[in-house]
Amino acid sequence: MEIKPATKEDFSEFLKIKLLFNEEYGISEKSEEFILKEFENYLKNGAIILATDNEKVLSYLIGIIEKNTYEEYGYLEEVFTLKEHREKGTSGKLKDKFIEFLKNKKINLCRIEVNPDNPAQETYKKWGFKIDKYRMSLKI
Repeated sequence: MEIKPATKEDFSEFLKIKLLFNEEYGISEKSEEFILKEFENYLKNGAIILATDNEKVLSYLIGIIEKNTYEEYGYLEEVFTLKEHREKGTSGKLKDKFIEFLKNKKINLCRIEVNPDNPAQETYKKWGFKIDKYRMSLKI
């Protein structure tokens, strides 16, 4: 298995796993053109880290760099691994590569948002993430 930053040449293989992610999490169907624009935006404003085996994408992490009035930080947007490759530490390797990317950009903070009932939060805690604020929303 190889852990590497994605390039434009990886899009067709990335598209296959991204469509599986959308299906598994019930995300409305997006066109290939929409996913390509999203892919290019992530490459421009952050990174997509891939776990591949013989060119097939087994897992990916999408992270971006965000800025607000007070700080610049990395944000883990999405992490997904094919079912048959879960529980093998792959996502942790992707996270490590993204943290390395952030350090190279002189960014020393990384955030992730997770729903309170999502069991993945236990993984994020093992990675060292801590709750530092609560986000509240109001649907209108």
